[in-house]
Amino acid sequence: MIGQFVTNLQSAAIFIAVLSVLILVHEWGHFITAKRLGIDVNRFALGFGPTLFSRDFHRTTYMINAIPLGGYVKMAGDERAECKGAPGEFYSKSVGHRSIVVLNGPVVNFLLAYISFVLVFTIGYPGQSTTIMDITNGGPAEAAGLKAGDKIVAVNARRIYGWLNFEERLKGNKPGAIEITVLREGQELKRTVIPDIIVKPDLVGRQRMVRDIGIDNLPNIIGGFIDGYPAQDVGLKGGDRVLAVDNQEVGSWNDLKNAIIDSTGKQIVLKLERSGETLVKAVTPEIDVQTDENGQEFRIRKIGIGPQQTLDLYKFGFVGSLGYAAEELVYITKLTCESLFRIVTGAMSAKDSVTGPVGIFYIVKGAAEEGISHLLFILGVISASLAIFNLLPLIPLDGGHIFLFGIEKIRGKALPLKIEDYIARFGFTLIVLLALFVFYSDFARFGWIDQMSVWFGRVKEMFH
Repeated sequence: MIGQFVTNLQSAAIFIAVLSVLILVHEWGHFITAKRLGIDVNRFALGFGPTLFSRDFHRTTYMINAIPLGGYVKMAGDERAECKGAPGEFYSKSVGHRSIVVLNGPVVNFLLAYISFVLVFTIGYPGQSTTIMDITNGGPAEAAGLKAGDKIVAVNARRIYGWLNFEERLKGNKPGAIEITVLREGQELKRTVIPDIIVKPDLVGRQRMVRDIGIDNLPNIIGGFIDGYPAQDVGLKGGDRVLAVDNQEVGSWNDLKNAIIDSTGKQIVLKLERSGETLVKAVTPEIDVQTDENGQEFRIRKIGIGPQQTLDLYKFGFVGSLGYAAEELVYITKLTCESLFRIVTGAMSAKDSVTGPVGIFYIVKGAAEEGISHLLFILGVISASLAIFNLLPLIPLDGGHIFLFGIEKIRGKALPLKIEDYIARFGFTLIVLLALFVFYSDFARFGWIDQMSVWFGRVKEMFH
């Protein structure tokens, strides 16, 4: 019990350290830009609530506060109603200079993400293994001479770093052959593959044209479960190999996933192999309603299982990592923006997609347990996501202020204070509602809501 307490304490310390770095870097972007443009900065604070430490230095009070869930930079005259027109006040500066001060918070978060990714690729990027587990009979890969057990290392002579990156290189409907380099028994071999062009959903559910070569890297073995779905309730376990779905044999995870989606019965019958024994389990699937790009609803049958995955480390040296880090940052940025767009338009479930402080704590904890490379990667992803979120056009986010500055530039003058106040209140209300929703989703996802219900039930019984 003491050991678990110490472990949780260490995890909390790492979480606070990661969060502090993200906030410190973001606020430093505002701070240093303001200083360089001649704006007086009164306070630089890390955290909210009671002040634990403060020190005055060069006309700025530096503060560390008790609640490490944010931070702020207080500049002279950064409220229009309070600005007196002094040269060192924020609102005395031009629209362009004010916009740069606000914008450089997210910019340095992107810079932190890039530096993190450079270090990750130098140390070793933790990517999903590209070893081929299954080959479609008669497919392009089989025709080109690829075999199960081959590890894909390059596409068209450019090295890849994990299965997701491999799939990203195959996006699009460009016709013609591609060169696949594989590692087989210690030797690199090149094979020319003529892919099929198919339509399949990407990570955020968008239907995309991709060049498919008929391979799978995931075995038909259960690696984990999704809370709230029925798989765990019927006795499925991690490590179970699924041999058949409704008497249809499956040889890979894709086969298994498609068989569940295409099933039609009220229950799905799974034939499993566990510790050398054959078992049969019946599962009643959940029906998820999703929306495609045309606004049409469609239903997907799910039982709440995830695949067993193997991670490999992909190293490219410092110089090589500069290019791969930029590629990963662009990929993460596009993926985050697409996810936000689909959440806003209702095409993607916010409940299952948005993660708050509780979820981030568990993500950081898991990454820290895996090693420094995993932790740096998560730091980079969160930093990039924080930058994108802060650019949303809502007050009090940076994007909201830039939006108002843009209107001021177009009009030649700022909006009336009363209108700005209404816009700020509306944006603040949305942010508060979003925060409440995110916390509730986190609590529900990790079972805290159920635990609290049980606790309140016991308290209620005590008074009856």
